[in-house]
Amino acid sequence: MPGFSRRHFLTLAGAAALTGCGQRGQFSVASTPSPEAGIQRLLVATTRAADPAPIAYGSGRAETLDFARLAISIPPTHRIGNIEWPSRRSVDPARHFALVGADTLPDIEALVRAARSTAGDDEAVLFVHGYNNNFAEGVYRHAQIAWDYEMRGPQIHFAWPSAGRPLEYTYDRDSTLIARDALVTLLLRLLGDRGLSVSLVGHSMGGFLIMEALRQIALTGRRESLRSLVSTTLISPDIELDLFRSQAAALGGLPQPFIVAAAENDRLLRLSSSLSGGTAKLGAVRDLDQLEGLGVFVVDMTMLADAGTNHFLPGTSPAVIALIKGLREVRPAPNQTIAVGPVSITLGADGLLGGDSGQPVGTAN
Repeated sequence: MPGFSRRHFLTLAGAAALTGCGQRGQFSVASTPSPEAGIQRLLVATTRAADPAPIAYGSGRAETLDFARLAISIPPTHRIGNIEWPSRRSVDPARHFALVGADTLPDIEALVRAARSTAGDDEAVLFVHGYNNNFAEGVYRHAQIAWDYEMRGPQIHFAWPSAGRPLEYTYDRDSTLIARDALVTLLLRLLGDRGLSVSLVGHSMGGFLIMEALRQIALTGRRESLRSLVSTTLISPDIELDLFRSQAAALGGLPQPFIVAAAENDRLLRLSSSLSGGTAKLGAVRDLDQLEGLGVFVVDMTMLADAGTNHFLPGTSPAVIALIKGLREVRPAPNQTIAVGPVSITLGADGLLGGDSGQPVGTAN
C-alpha cells in the first residue's frame, strides 16, 4: 500500500491496543430506573446518520442535524470518574448506567426551548466528544462528567460521526470537518438566545472541531457573537501546535477565558503525533512557553498521570475531578499555568489568586 509505512502500521496497532479490542459500549435500556438512582438529562444535536442499532445514531454521516432528548440513569453505587457498563446484556439500574428515556426533537428551535426551560441561572454546557467514540460512549461519558462535576445547567451533547474504531483516525478527522458547519449553526443559535449562557467543552478531536467552528465564525464576520461565551475548555486537544496558533490568529484573539487541560505523558496524543509526522500536539505540549501570548490558561496534569492513557484525566481521574471542582470559583486569567499534582496545586508565573509564584493553594488526599 503506497505511503503506508511499517511505522504507521505499528502506531495504529498500538492505538488499537490502548483503546481496547473488546465489545464496544452500547446503550442498556431500562424501563424503570432504580429508586435510588440519579437522572442526568442530555439534549443531543448530531450529524450522525440515523441507525437503529445499537440505538438511534451510528457512524454514518448525515447531511442535516438531528435533535433528541435523553435521560441517563446514574446508579447509586457510581464511582466518580467511572462509567458503570453492564458486563452482560442484562442491565441492573442499581449498578449500571442505563438509558431510561429518549425522544426526538423536531428542530433546533425545540432544542433551544428545552435548554432555556431548564437553564434558570445556570449556564448551558455544549460538549463535543473526541475520536473513536460511538454514540452511546459519547453520551454516557458526557452524562458521567456532568454528574461528577455537579453541572446543574442544560447539557447539550454535539455528536459528530466518529467511526468508533481506533484504526479510522482519518475518517474521524474528516468527519469533524464535515460537521463543522453544523456546529457553527448550533453554536450561533445558542449564543444568540438571550435566555441562555453557554460554555464550550471539547475533548481530544472534539477540541479540533471546536477550534475550526470558532475560526469559521470569525472569518465570516461574526466574531462579536463569541463574546457571549462564558468559557471555552479544551481537554487533551488533538491539535497540532502550529495549527492551533493559526486558528487563534484567525480568531483575532481567543475568547476568554480559554482553558486547555494538557498532560505531557498523554499516550494517545503521542500516537496521534506519530501519525502526523511527530508534530507537537496542544494537549501534550512539553514546553508551555510555546503558548506564551496566546491567551491560554493551562492546567498541566502531567504529575497526575495514572496507569492508563492519561488522555481524559479531567473525566476519569477522581483526584483531578476533585481538584478542578475546587477551582470552579477561580476566574482563569490568560497566559497563566497551574500544575496539578498528587498533593497540591501550584501557581504559574503570574499567581492565579494573586499570591507568590509556586505557593500551594489547595490539597487533595
